[in-house]
Amino acid sequence: MMSEAKFTPGPWGWFGTAGGCPEIYLATNHSGRRYVMGFQRWGLNGAQPSFQPEGRGMVKAKDLLQFEVGDQSIVGLDAAQKDTSVYRFQIRGIAAPDAHLIAAAPELYEALRMAAKDLHTAAHFLPDTGLALLETVKKAQAALAKARGEA
Repeated sequence: MMSEAKFTPGPWGWFGTAGGCPEIYLATNHSGRRYVMGFQRWGLNGAQPSFQPEGRGMVKAKDLLQFEVGDQSIVGLDAAQKDTSVYRFQIRGIAAPDAHLIAAAPELYEALRMAAKDLHTAAHFLPDTGLALLETVKKAQAALAKARGEA
């Protein structure tokens, strides 16, 4: 049984401004322009992404970090620094559904590419559902083209 997706529904796009006070963010128009990911300063030279993990308020990535070493339930840099089981701070992930989706994008792309190819082949052998399958293939191919920056 598949669990329900918790990431922000699409479509997603990049928005912002390059003038005056530059800002770039990933957002959707679903339920108003809802942020998926933005960026905030972290120290003097770096920036960190920020997410809306529960659909309200942006949370800095440092407060959502998951670490390779130590208690796997620890989330956030402050909590990790207080827990002696986390003795190295190599990051294994960010505890936000949208961050999980972004990290899975290459695998999702490849799975969709393979499924579209197989559905296209199957459509020619299934006269009752062939047209519906070809419509699904068309949508998959459009999504793949968008991922390649061609749409």
